[in-house]
Amino acid sequence: MAIKHARIKKKSRVWIRLAVVLGVAAMLGLVFVASVGVGKLLLNAAKQYPADQQQEQVSVPEQEIVPVRVPRLKAHSYVIGARYSSYLYSGITQLCAPLRNADGSLNFQSRAAAEVGWDQNGKVDLTTNAWELHRDGLYLCTYIPITGFAIEDAVLRELTLSYEAALIAEAAQSGVDEIFLTGFVPTSANVSEVAAYLERVKLLCGESCAVGILIDPEVFLAAEYDVYLAAMLRNSCDFLVMDLRNLPLDVMESPTDSESGSAPGQTEEQSTQETTGQAPGRQLSVGYVLDQMQYDLTRYSPRLALTESQTDALDAITAKGYHNWLIMGNE
Repeated sequence: MAIKHARIKKKSRVWIRLAVVLGVAAMLGLVFVASVGVGKLLLNAAKQYPADQQQEQVSVPEQEIVPVRVPRLKAHSYVIGARYSSYLYSGITQLCAPLRNADGSLNFQSRAAAEVGWDQNGKVDLTTNAWELHRDGLYLCTYIPITGFAIEDAVLRELTLSYEAALIAEAAQSGVDEIFLTGFVPTSANVSEVAAYLERVKLLCGESCAVGILIDPEVFLAAEYDVYLAAMLRNSCDFLVMDLRNLPLDVMESPTDSESGSAPGQTEEQSTQETTGQAPGRQLSVGYVLDQMQYDLTRYSPRLALTESQTDALDAITAKGYHNWLIMGNE
């Protein structure tokens, strides 16, 4: 009897093992069939996915917008040392003032100018003026014309650029919130020198004052070796200012434009330049910038510089929802 029971137990174990093996095989088969089915579904879905949407997923640039560390401005024209109570009454909190006039005269007392014996030194204590403005909640954006790049003599050129860099650093130490450079046009021939000068000035100013540069709209459209000049400059400073001063609100199309085959507002010479791949000659306007340069406005977030007389242009800018502009006075 004991032997019979042993045989029965042995047979039972064999059947159990066989059942387990068959069960595992069945489960693996179901998993395989399910995997194949899901794979076919995914393949069909991929084939039906629009090709343009597939391309969009891999063609989006890594960085569309260049970050800036300066606030957006609605800055009105101001003169260093002038009374500012009227701005406070009007609810204006951001001001834009020249540090230096076009004739080279300064609007503030400068140790650097006094040290080298340069004439036309200013009379206003910039440190006190900036402190008073900050005390009353005002933000001071300043700008300064740079003349050194126009000098051909290498020695005088370096001397002037060093002096002007010292003026910028001195103003930064006086407590102004930001300074941008004006008075020259960066081109493919001098952009490396201008960018190096910006880096030099930024190093002198330190982190307490942001440094920018005023450039024409054409500079945003110009490229050197497929690299836009604006991007090269932006890598060397904190912000860009697009110069719209004295540009017309819109350029009217002349009757001869359509007959000559040129674009609206183009001369025949300008049309030929574009056809031959030379630098295009555009009749820029505020309307053109707002309508045709959206990429640049979005990517670089430049300040838009206007004069006090461009009230229509300011209305057009604000109507477009662009709230980053400043009014420049007479340099």
